[in-house]
Amino acid sequence: MLCDVCKKQEAVVHITKIENGQRTDMHLCAECAKKQSQFAAFNDFNIVDNDFFRKMAYPNYTGESADEPRCASCGMTYSDFNRAGKFGCPDCYEAFKEEIPPLMRRIHGHSKHVGKVPNRGTGVFRTVTQIKRLRQHLQKLVRDERYEEAAKVRDEIRVLQRQIPQQDASKEG
Repeated sequence: MLCDVCKKQEAVVHITKIENGQRTDMHLCAECAKKQSQFAAFNDFNIVDNDFFRKMAYPNYTGESADEPRCASCGMTYSDFNRAGKFGCPDCYEAFKEEIPPLMRRIHGHSKHVGKVPNRGTGVFRTVTQIKRLRQHLQKLVRDERYEEAAKVRDEIRVLQRQIPQQDASKEG
């Protein structure tokens, strides 16, 4: 499908606008979409040149460029990783160490692995993990000067700390 504006290039941006029950479809090439004033707010997001849009419009698009960094061991580029969803070798983690933390924050909300408590874990392990999380929460409350809530969390930590020796003793007996 050709661009509705220039009628020369293939349309890669397709917009459906509904106003007062009236549907209007617009099909634009990347260049014409960039020039449209209604998309000026999206320039910061690079919505037209984003690989997602290129891949949707051109399934064979590889996204590679000659100056793109590569892993010295396996030759993989970050674009290759985006396509495959996994690295080619252990050295890729070092080669792309700048790209990994923002990706992890976007996917998981943080870049530090905190793990999980096993369902069949011992009571002591579960309690120690809960104390650790409560201490982090306590620090945040103190930092935010929410002292009344912090006192309640502190008391809860003390109660849990008293349970640890009791749980160890009950396992031995």
